[in-house]
Amino acid sequence: MKNVVLIVCLLVTTCYVTAQGHPPKKGHERGDLFEKMQEFTPEQRAELKTKRMTLDLDLTESQQQQVKNLLVAEERNRPKPEERKKKKEDISSEELYQKRIARLDSQIAMKSKLKEILTEAQYEKFEKGNHQKARLKKRHHMRQGRK
Repeated sequence: MKNVVLIVCLLVTTCYVTAQGHPPKKGHERGDLFEKMQEFTPEQRAELKTKRMTLDLDLTESQQQQVKNLLVAEERNRPKPEERKKKKEDISSEELYQKRIARLDSQIAMKSKLKEILTEAQYEKFEKGNHQKARLKKRHHMRQGRK
């Protein structure tokens, strides 16, 4: 008799839990926010990045202005998301190779320019933060089943 009551309770609980609606996933909300942020102008995106770096690295006024100018130039050269999606479908391996080389070259140039602007302690803190962000991003991709 106890087994029957236990089975009925489990069955009722299972039906009750599966009948409940699932809450909206946070990924969808974040996707909407990401789309809105993509509509920012290059100057706005550079300003936000500069403010974040100022908070993290305690930049001086002149450093803020130099970093902002550097980031504005970088943001203006960045392709729009629509362009990146279109080109992914029709790109050859050689073009992909050239694009990646160009991106890495621009990252190397950006690092060298930041080294000139930041003090040694600020640059070390900047690098440490970038390595942590990269690890978190990699972990996030691994959790979602991407490799």
